[in-house]
Amino acid sequence: MKKLKWGVLGCSSFAFRRAIPALLQAELSDLVAVASRTPDKAESFRSTFGIKRAYGTYDELLSDPEIEAIHITTVNGLHADWMVKALENGKHILCEKPFTVNLSQAERVYALASASKLQVMEAFVWRHHPQHNSAMQAIEQGAIGEVRLVRPAFTFLLKDPSIRCDPVLGGGSVLDAGCYPISSARYYFRAEPTTVNTRGFIHPEYKVDMNVAGMLEFSDGVALIDCGFDSPFRTDLEIVGTKGRIYFPKAWQPPERATIFINEEAVVLPPCNQYVLQVEQFSQCVLNQSPVGHGIEDAYKQMKTIAAVLRSIESGKPEAV
Repeated sequence: MKKLKWGVLGCSSFAFRRAIPALLQAELSDLVAVASRTPDKAESFRSTFGIKRAYGTYDELLSDPEIEAIHITTVNGLHADWMVKALENGKHILCEKPFTVNLSQAERVYALASASKLQVMEAFVWRHHPQHNSAMQAIEQGAIGEVRLVRPAFTFLLKDPSIRCDPVLGGGSVLDAGCYPISSARYYFRAEPTTVNTRGFIHPEYKVDMNVAGMLEFSDGVALIDCGFDSPFRTDLEIVGTKGRIYFPKAWQPPERATIFINEEAVVLPPCNQYVLQVEQFSQCVLNQSPVGHGIEDAYKQMKTIAAVLRSIESGKPEAV
């Protein structure tokens, strides 16, 4: 069986807990190397997981001719520059969210990726979980009628500000958590919003948004989104149609056996690892030379909406997407 040869760029805690285990478990993945800007850390990861090679710089990993695809797990502020370098080195890219930290970065990556034959995908892992496939199928079959309202949330209490509150590294609740509600609204309306109207609290010391709430207007309805670092843990999602509704208690990080409610009837999904499913789907598309489900164009459109949300917070007025 042919496998896609991967490298992981960034020895983050996320890479340790999620990305690397998924790459090792996926049948179509062959994890070749890992890189960190700290050589000892790269070697520690290599030894812990039994990876073939460890690199003490990101450039060394990108220069490895055996590696075909890169999973970027660095801090948000580094995503754009290393996607550009990965594309220049002929690598396919799975990049953790947010894709970039501003629209100009997204435009740069979009232009370069579109001119290439390389696959680029923003790693919104929730889209690969069967609970969302089941919900979309129910919608397409008319179970709740026409979608009119999407109400997603992602909030939690942030105990340690760290990089999440560093504006230089792409901090703030919209880029860290609000990107999930925004992407789900676009996903379930199967369209792009025309206007956004959001409000948020900017921390006087950190200079980043600590919580945000507002409305995204679509041609067929609205999404009421909220996110934040200063509220209890909430990751629910409600989709309301003209004939019924679908409710997800845990939309982004469901338990091993997830449950959703379609018109109040509980639907229990089989156990799965959504991170492994994401790697398998991406690897299969690259190996088959077929487009990924949510590729570079989706990532660019997602960033256009995020940019409008951030502008609306700053202006205090509705902003066109």
